[in-house]
Amino acid sequence: GEVRMLMVGDILQCIIHKKPESGGLSAVGGQAAYTYFKPGCVEYADLEAKFIGQDLPSLKKALGIDNEPLPLLWTADFIPKDGKPILGGVSTEFVVGEFNCSCVGISKLQAVCGGEKTL
Repeated sequence: GEVRMLMVGDILQCIIHKKPESGGLSAVGGQAAYTYFKPGCVEYADLEAKFIGQDLPSLKKALGIDNEPLPLLWTADFIPKDGKPILGGVSTEFVVGEFNCSCVGISKLQAVCGGEKTL
């Protein structure tokens, strides 16, 4: 499933794994099982370190915004290239599926969308 990094500026707030329910292909629309991880968790340590430490500075430079602040609230969504789950902290390779700063879903609220789910 999709892995979302919820960011405030350049600070990671939360990592969310969104696994589609009922064997679906997409976690869009809240029809997913949500698992929340704190920054620095072993499960996504490789992805976090590469994205925050390497990819984000390179992207800002390539876009000519290396001296500009990032949006206040934004997300980066990642999709595993091989579809394999993360096992024992050994990460798979991910690709960015989306950057979003215009319509950021707050995943803890999306996790209770639809059906009989509640907070």
